[in-house]
Amino acid sequence: MTCLLILFVFFPGWAFAQPSLLVMAEELPPFNFRDNDQVVGLSTEIVRHILKQSGVTLKEDIHIYPWARAYRRVKSIPGTALFSMARTEAREELFRWVGPLHNVTIGVVAKKKNHISVDSVDDLEGYRIGTVRDGAPEQLLIGRGVPQEGLERLTGPEQNIKKLEAGRIDVFVFNVQTTHYLMLQLGINPDDYETVFVLKYAELYLALHKNTDRNLVQSLQNCLNQMKSPGADGLTLYDRIVGKYLFRLDNF
Repeated sequence: MTCLLILFVFFPGWAFAQPSLLVMAEELPPFNFRDNDQVVGLSTEIVRHILKQSGVTLKEDIHIYPWARAYRRVKSIPGTALFSMARTEAREELFRWVGPLHNVTIGVVAKKKNHISVDSVDDLEGYRIGTVRDGAPEQLLIGRGVPQEGLERLTGPEQNIKKLEAGRIDVFVFNVQTTHYLMLQLGINPDDYETVFVLKYAELYLALHKNTDRNLVQSLQNCLNQMKSPGADGLTLYDRIVGKYLFRLDNF
């Protein structure tokens, strides 16, 4: 049964309401990013598909915003959604969730030649730590006792990767898949770097404003579940999309 047919059968009044959303993303390749003024990526393709299959119209095309700005908007403005967001305990009650879209490793990345050894968050004391403002990695650090004033907080990952390469920070705390991807894009050799500590294995989701209609959330989740169901050939639409980007998702 298709997502739209499920809506008409079980929620006929809601289905005719033609819901619309303002959908946002950050620059987080290979999951969501700009390419020739188009928002593309692994998560983007999945989100566009489930929105279409659920009969959701976009108020505008998907917007790319700095993470902190998009995060504030989806927390405070009804009718908004944001991806790809790591689902964490601290965020659980702030949003409604559809996913997972994919998995990531949130880790501490450093140059191999610096021989940095980290067995716990306490071992980061004294190091210059780069983070993305209000991102899940930064929130995890602060939640484990790292003072915010001790972090070098920027609006996006690229600046921190450049600072790491130039030796202006000692470690960058972020998801290692995107870090690897961006290093390749910036002409930096990822083999010169390593993940010296893993903070969390996280799942990425589409996060919707906490007042979003539960029927809409369930419809989107049903559509995602269908994407992950094998067809007659044993393959899933989800796997086909992930396969297009898989070569970019190697961990350090």
